[in-house]
Amino acid sequence: LGAGGFKTAHPGFLTLFSAPETLLGSRPRQKVAVKRPFYKNYPPGSSKNPMRFSIGRYTISDELPKLFKEANVLYWARALLTFSYEYIDHCISNSSEPPPFHIPRMRFVEAGLALSHDQVQPGHKSKSPTRMPRAGYLVEELIPDDFLKYIHNMDCNPMLD
Repeated sequence: LGAGGFKTAHPGFLTLFSAPETLLGSRPRQKVAVKRPFYKNYPPGSSKNPMRFSIGRYTISDELPKLFKEANVLYWARALLTFSYEYIDHCISNSSEPPPFHIPRMRFVEAGLALSHDQVQPGHKSKSPTRMPRAGYLVEELIPDDFLKYIHNMDCNPMLD
């Protein structure tokens, strides 16, 4: 799917063994965007030309805190947006007339974290019953239709036009 300012995005499928009734993971083989953070490796002695870099991956101990932080921000942002729209709807329903302007309905993508663990080889006796994750991924719903992205991670200014 591409690379942004600090994450790569790849097409994927999500199937959960204990699937929720709605939202992300509610359908078998649901199409998703699988994202991983990266850093830019510039060739030695080169200027930091934005087009000439290779993608470097973080160690798992550096990658997981970044992913957990982003997932937590998405969780709280969605909760605050839902609360805001509930308050707006409450005010409109208690008003004698509708607002004199259109109130757009925005939303955040459905997202979650996925961790990849090493496979235990048959017959191999592990000294530790817990296995460390090998990689972490931010899994987001794949939006099939056209959409307008108001805010993105490469620039903190809203895209109102």
